[in-house]
Amino acid sequence: MSPSASHVDTTSAMAEDVRAVFAYGTLRGDFSEKGDFWGVIAKTGAAWVPASVPGFKLYQEDCATYPFALQTESSEDVLHGTLLMWSQTSARRAIQRCDQIEGFDPESPHDGLYRRAMVDVPVSVDGLMKMVKEKDLLKDILGKSSGSLMWIRSSFCFSVVVHCRFGLA
Repeated sequence: MSPSASHVDTTSAMAEDVRAVFAYGTLRGDFSEKGDFWGVIAKTGAAWVPASVPGFKLYQEDCATYPFALQTESSEDVLHGTLLMWSQTSARRAIQRCDQIEGFDPESPHDGLYRRAMVDVPVSVDGLMKMVKEKDLLKDILGKSSGSLMWIRSSFCFSVVVHCRFGLA
């Protein structure tokens, strides 16, 4: 059973067996009718399902052109997005593309605006069965299931701090 606020692990943020990314911005599977803004889903063969992560809150600053999430650890704060999932053979390449889009460098994980972390994402088994069309991927995911709700360990890029600076140029 997972805690009410999502457990976040920044020490194993890119474990070899990671095959899912929780997305809350332009990488969301439901960003548009075509999927995510960047075409990652179409180009990598990802499956996605709606998902939410407790313990995070979404923000938007006037000076930033993108939304950002901060960990609050409060079960009252819930971040809505989608869980992108890949087969074992395509996951590493797909997650590397997500890292490029986010400006995340695994060689310098503390630089930049984002931190990569592992987070447990609750997903409805019924939701998976409705959204995941690739039978082999679905079978692989459901092989870990017991019951109507499962927790999928996924990679998640969340903001540390966004600083807006104002002044005369």
